[in-house]
Amino acid sequence: MRWPPMHKAKIGARRSFHGGGRTKWEYRCSKCTLYFKDKEIEVHHKQEVGTLKCYEDLPGFVERLFCGIEGYEILCKECHKQMKL
Repeated sequence: MRWPPMHKAKIGARRSFHGGGRTKWEYRCSKCTLYFKDKEIEVHHKQEVGTLKCYEDLPGFVERLFCGIEGYEILCKECHKQMKL
């Protein structure tokens, strides 16, 4: 989560709510459009990163892994599970 574009994608999908005297955040799933707690969401790469089967796969893998903010979307765990199928 320390990659700045990934973090900015999360910030872009959040809204605040007040509970227990302090501000808390919830995040909107880009697929089902419902709001979820931080522990219930995952950051999804829009373009599949792929696998590393040989040395020649490394440059493309790294480029897709560390993409800009436009390469990420926030999904709830259920929607993310469906995207993997």
